[in-house]
Order: sequence, then structure tokens, then C-alpha cells
Amino acid sequence: MTAHSLTLTLSQELAELFEQYEALTRVSAEQYVQQLVEKTRPTLEAMVAALQEAGDDEAAVMELFGKKMAESMLRQQAAQA
Repeated sequence: MTAHSLTLTLSQELAELFEQYEALTRVSAEQYVQQLVEKTRPTLEAMVAALQEAGDDEAAVMELFGKKMAESMLRQQAAQA
């Protein structure tokens, strides 16, 4: 799989907070954000699936999203068992 990069612009306050975090943990902002995105992948997948399935029915998106998230959680639990 080819890696892609993403550029983020942070406020001065967030940049300083990440600098402090890195000084304390030796985890860079890039590593932190990468881990965060990886951990929230099921949420993004569920939202994309709900949007695709709902089509133009905006009211159905959140209901489908909830169902997709529940399915994802059940798959994770089964994989851990």
C-alpha cells in the first residue's frame, strides 16, 4: 500500500501543546496524529459506508452510522475473543 501524506495547519497554542507533549513523552505530533487516525479508522469507515448506503437520504445517515459502528464493535470483540 502506498503511503500518503497530509499537511495540517495548527494554531500556535496547539503547536506549543504538541511541543510540550513531545518533550514529556518523546512522541512527535506526527506520531500522535497518525496513531489517533489509525484508532478512529472504524469510525471513518462506518461514516463512509453510511453515506454511501444512505444516498441522498440525509435523515438515514446517522441511523446507518450507528448500525455500522455497532457492527464494527461486534467484529472487534469477536476478533479479540
